[in-house]
Amino acid sequence: MITPPLWRDYRQNNRMEAYKCKNCGYVSYPEKRKVCPKCKKAPSEFETITLGPRGKILTYTIAYTLPAEFEPPIPLAIVEMDGGGRIYAMVSECKPDQIKIGMEVELDYREIFQEDGYHVQSFKVKPVKKGEEPK
Repeated sequence: MITPPLWRDYRQNNRMEAYKCKNCGYVSYPEKRKVCPKCKKAPSEFETITLGPRGKILTYTIAYTLPAEFEPPIPLAIVEMDGGGRIYAMVSECKPDQIKIGMEVELDYREIFQEDGYHVQSFKVKPVKKGEEPK
């Protein structure tokens, strides 16, 4: 059974839906706003878009103190997605010392952790391999 808040956010969380201001093109993720923070138009009209599969790391940190479900260290990054919008996600398939600002990454939907027999899934990002086409 899925709870109402999870159901309401399902499309946004599982399809990476964002909102693009029809006036100036600003991309808002994860929330839809009443006033565009860039052009200040109120009420602003937003169209629903899906964020691209790739982006670049703007900044990152390595987390060592974590809840019991996670095994440290875990790299966490803020990623500027192609087409706009920023996400905060775990970085997978990469050692912490290999992460670089500006590194090209792609979305990867996978298990984050397990608890009481439930598999909790969400997006992570992983480095793009040279010559690899977007999925």
